[in-house]
Amino acid sequence: MKNRSRYEVIAAILKSVNKEETRTKIMYKAMLSNDQCKLYLDSLIKSGLVHEVNNGDKTLYKITPKGSRFLSYYDQMKELLPVGIEENLADEYYHLST
Repeated sequence: MKNRSRYEVIAAILKSVNKEETRTKIMYKAMLSNDQCKLYLDSLIKSGLVHEVNNGDKTLYKITPKGSRFLSYYDQMKELLPVGIEENLADEYYHLST
């Protein structure tokens, strides 16, 4: 499996919290370890892209309007850029160094 960029991981998390979700479900949907999920969620909460919702004994996470805007811009950017641009840039870099 190819390594994902930070923005790909953030988008995966934001898509998974479109509805209120627990951290465990986010972890599985976004294919992250528990530690990675916690770090990203803490960062997204501080950035105002996700907020915590206390539902009795569970902590749930939900996307904010700012998070929805980020996801919308991210999806638009992916449409505008050619497929595989990061891979092409990496290939060119490696050819230059040899």
